[in-house]
Parts: sequence; C-alpha cells; structure tokens
Amino acid sequence: MSILFGHPTGNPNSHQAALAHFELGRLEAFCVPWMPSSFTAHLLHDLGSLSPMAGRLSQRHFSPLANAPTVQGRIAEIRRLLIRAVGRGDERLAYEANDWLMHTMSRECQRSTVTAVHAYEDCSLLQFIEAKRLGKACIYDMPIGYYPAWEETQAELVRHYADWLPAGGLPSRHYVRPKQKCQEMSLADLVLAPSSFVANTIREFYPSKPVEIAAYGMDSAVDSYAVKRVPDGVITFLFVGQCSLRKGIPLLLDAWRAAGLKHARLQLVGSWQLAEVKQRSLPPHAEWIGPVSRDRLRDYYDRADIFVLPTYFEGRALVVGEALSSGLPVLTTPASGSEDLIDDTCGRVVPTGNLDALVESLRWFDRNRGQLLALSHIARARAGRNTWENYRRRVSEAVEAFI
Repeated sequence: MSILFGHPTGNPNSHQAALAHFELGRLEAFCVPWMPSSFTAHLLHDLGSLSPMAGRLSQRHFSPLANAPTVQGRIAEIRRLLIRAVGRGDERLAYEANDWLMHTMSRECQRSTVTAVHAYEDCSLLQFIEAKRLGKACIYDMPIGYYPAWEETQAELVRHYADWLPAGGLPSRHYVRPKQKCQEMSLADLVLAPSSFVANTIREFYPSKPVEIAAYGMDSAVDSYAVKRVPDGVITFLFVGQCSLRKGIPLLLDAWRAAGLKHARLQLVGSWQLAEVKQRSLPPHAEWIGPVSRDRLRDYYDRADIFVLPTYFEGRALVVGEALSSGLPVLTTPASGSEDLIDDTCGRVVPTGNLDALVESLRWFDRNRGQLLALSHIARARAGRNTWENYRRRVSEAVEAFI
C-alpha cells in the first residue's frame, strides 16, 4: 500500500496524518506548498518576536517528517506569503494553494506505486477524479462538519439573530465552492472525521458512506499551564474563539444576561464578527477582550475558572482540549465535537441552541464553586486522552481496514 497525501498549508493535523502513513512506510509523498527545513524554521522562529507571521510560518516545519518524501511548490507559496505580508492578501490566495494541490496530486497520483490518495475538503476534487479513473482509492479528510449541514444551520441562525449581523451582512462567500464540496464527498471511498458530530453531519446526507472517527490530539506544550486553586470571590467564565453566530455568542450573551450572576464575570477573547452595537451593549460583568497573542492567551486560561463554548458547528474544537489541559471545566454543546471528553465529572454538555439549559448550567457552576477544583483535576486527566499518538493510530487502523 502506498498513499499520496496532501494539504494546502501543512497544519498540525495534516502533519500528524502524514506521519501516520510515514511511520508505517506507506507514504508515497506529502504534497504541500512549503514545509520549511529545520534551518529555515529556526530562522523564522528567531524572527517571530519581530514578526508574528514569521513565528506562525516556523510552525510549518515538522521534524518527524524531515526525511519524508515531499512534493512542494515553494516559489508560488512564497509569493502568496509576501502578498499577505504587505496586507494585500485575501481568501483568493488560499484557494490558489488549494488549486495547486489538486493539480499536483492529480499528476502525482499517476505513479504506478500509488494505491490511494488522501486529501481534504476544498482541495480534493481533481485528484479524486483522476484516482477514480485509475482505479485508486480516495480518502477524504473532513476537519469540520459537512458544508450542506452548515448551510442549513447558518440559515436558521441568520433568521433568528438578524439584528446581530454585522454591517453589510455575513462575510462574503465569494470564493466558497459548495458544488465542489459535494462532488468531493460523492467521490470519496472513505471519510475520516475528527468527531461524532462531523460524522453525523455526513451521514445525514450520505447514510451509507464509510466514515471513521479519528479525534485530533494536542501539542504537549499546553501541559505547562498553571495549577488551579479553589476560586475566591468572583469566578471567571472564559470564551476563546471568533465572536460569531457559529460560535454561539448571541446565545451566550442572552444566557449570561438571564443567569444574573452577581459574583462572576465573562471574558470573550477573539475577533468580533457581529454587529458593533452589540459589542457596545454587553450585559453586566461581560467583557470583550479581542484577539490576543499566544502568550497572553495562556494568561487568560490560567486566570479563568470555567471555559464556555456554546457553539453550533465545529469539527473538533481545539480550544476545548486547551481548556481541559489548563485545568478548566468545560461548558459546551455536542456541536463542539468533544462529547467523548466532556461529562459531569469535568464540565457540562448542553443541547445545542438551548437557552434554558445554558442558563441553568451557568448558574450550576456559580452555585457549586466548591466542586471546581475537583472538576479541574479531572479535566487535566481527561485531556490526556487527547493525544496525537491516538489520532495517528486511529488513522492507520481506519485506512488499513479499508484498503
């Protein structure tokens, strides 16, 4: 078995998926626009204090794949990075990388040694078509719920929260390719999903499609978060992510206002993507922080007591794993993709979009402050399940059983 694998940027979960194939000696090649060498990664890391972009780019290097076979398109990717660096980038550049990946993989999958191609949503169509022509298997990786399911959810949210929409409405979906997403899914022989939530959104439209769950892991660096103590005085609920309809911010703020907690505060960390008037009229004891650096974000995790994410649609929310690793009990919904990690011993999972349940859970944490330390200990232990080793094992098992 030999698998041609690709990703348009090279993020942590794609690195780990490629490593799952490489460890077993079945990685034909990792197609990625640019994966910096060790020397370049160190140079970028050193420049990270001067340029946050340089720091992010250094993370594209992944030392376990240093000797893996790759097919790269460095020149075009560096051009895209320079355009972004001068502030002229937009979503079009991401789709250029997607198109490069599709054309490259459709060419490389013609190798006689390739038995399967493995790629992601929005960048799989051309190589899947070619693989089908050649009688080779198509493995489709879905990092978030299936798009047609999101379209239905988003339409409901827009109707219900019309007054929360930003000026000009929702961000443009000019570059989104719904037809391509559907074509990719129809061609897939095996789908890998990071959570049961994602798997269920696929099965809603493709009941007989083979779907296997491989939950994403976490980097071990988060283990260095501060040890929690019994809260004294005001307790802090923390949200981290885009403040948007999808993340459930209107519902959270309505619930916060209704809960009426006197000795608690809510901190929202992340970009504001809703009507500005709503930002200026937050309920009492609620504060919008805005986007912060990685180091400052760690401080917010350390100072918080409970993490809250009332999301409507995710894949597997990485912030939930970060919160658990930092010792925070988590209040979330099934749509976070974290039901296997969260139960009453380390948090609460409330029905998606249920205002009353969210209000009651906020009040429960407020009433049961004495239990927060015990919940924190279990949260840290539960985060230990969230390993990349487990993820690679599940990827390998799913592919081995199918092909």
